[in-house]
Amino acid sequence: MSTELNKAYLELKADCAGLDKAGYEIRDKGSIEEYLKISLMKMLICISTQDDKMSKAESDFITTTLGVALTSNPYELERLKKMITPDSVTDSLQRICKVFIDAESDGEKTDYKKLNAFVNDLGVGFMAADGSADDRETKFLSRLVYRLRVFGESYVKGIQNSGGLSTKPLKKLAPAPTAAKADKPAKAQPKKKDEEELTLEQLMEKLDALIGLMSVKQEVYSLANLIKVRKLREERGFKQPEMSLHLVFTGNPGTGKTTVARLLAKIYHRLGAVREDTFVEVDRSGLVSNYIGHTAIKTREVCESALGGVLFIDEAYALTNKTGQNDYGIEAVNTLLKFMEDNRGDIVVICAGYTDLMEEFLNSNPGLRSRFNRFIEFADYTAEELRQMFELYLKQYSLKAGEGVTEYVEEFFVDRIAHKPEYFANGRDARNFFEKALSNQADRLADVTDLSDEQLMTLTIDDVKGVEL
Repeated sequence: MSTELNKAYLELKADCAGLDKAGYEIRDKGSIEEYLKISLMKMLICISTQDDKMSKAESDFITTTLGVALTSNPYELERLKKMITPDSVTDSLQRICKVFIDAESDGEKTDYKKLNAFVNDLGVGFMAADGSADDRETKFLSRLVYRLRVFGESYVKGIQNSGGLSTKPLKKLAPAPTAAKADKPAKAQPKKKDEEELTLEQLMEKLDALIGLMSVKQEVYSLANLIKVRKLREERGFKQPEMSLHLVFTGNPGTGKTTVARLLAKIYHRLGAVREDTFVEVDRSGLVSNYIGHTAIKTREVCESALGGVLFIDEAYALTNKTGQNDYGIEAVNTLLKFMEDNRGDIVVICAGYTDLMEEFLNSNPGLRSRFNRFIEFADYTAEELRQMFELYLKQYSLKAGEGVTEYVEEFFVDRIAHKPEYFANGRDARNFFEKALSNQADRLADVTDLSDEQLMTLTIDDVKGVEL
């Protein structure tokens, strides 16, 4: 275990010992400090058995880190594997997370986010203990950490909205905030930083804050952890197989592909996977010229502008789905592939577009299929998620919904998704709906004199019922 990881573990153990002393408990589970150690041991065993084996290096890591000597008996290890399931590991860590949140709400100096960050860092350090790499291990850890994040956020909101029962007997939670103050944080928030200054953890929090995209977030967590593990293994002298960071984002328009690509470019940079904090966004028109010999030059210039960072090609399929005699899309693809080969390891390319059309794009050239072997699918948003986006726009512009407004918005999108038009635009539809509702409000209030702040701040049911997309 690294010095930083060991320090974080000792701090967590001290926090748990403090909670034990203060009277907090996990029902029938003994001390919280001991339960933490057991839960972490279960997590590491579960990670190690994702590839159906536990190496000596992994076993030694558990012994050195947690002070738990594991049996070398293969039958006993098989029994442990059957007993320790991913769900049981998640449940154990969520119990500890719950205690930390309850203690925070009571004014104790604990931080459940610090616990979640340690779980991820410990898992990454454990996976780097030997020289073998397995996507199953990183995917398991990423799903686990994501579930802890979601559980923590949900549990905190539950306490804020309606209070809850503390795990400390006979001690009451601090009163829930009133409706008027519910949106205000308990502590003053720091001034907003430019994205260039955000840490890796802050970028991950921005990713978490995006509405929906559960499977996408898990894929990004998994990819980030895989990069961390590889770097640690390389530092320890283990030879690593070549890894491609190029990606294909598939899904319909308005599902967040560009937003996630921008965040991922910064995450790559914070992880040291790319040397520059550079993100270049382009589509067919930015790569292809209408004149002979100009496309290769144009494409190469774009690639050079992204060198050291990330190049994002939106609607990439448009480069290959035209069959006209004078179309130069294929020339752009060939130039791109040559540039990627000549600058291997110094540029990451993310291609995005409709699922079916991206399959055709990759099949159009053997070089594309060989270089782009990681896919992230962006599903359409649900009606509930589109309603949440509408509410987020309200909050961003200091507006509020009148009676029945949010219910109507969700019903609108339930019907729109059920009879999905060809031009359905997912998140863009939510944005367009909000802007048209705002325009309807302006028309309604235009002739009203002596407007109150309440009138200016409120969208009414009439404002949203008049919206057509």
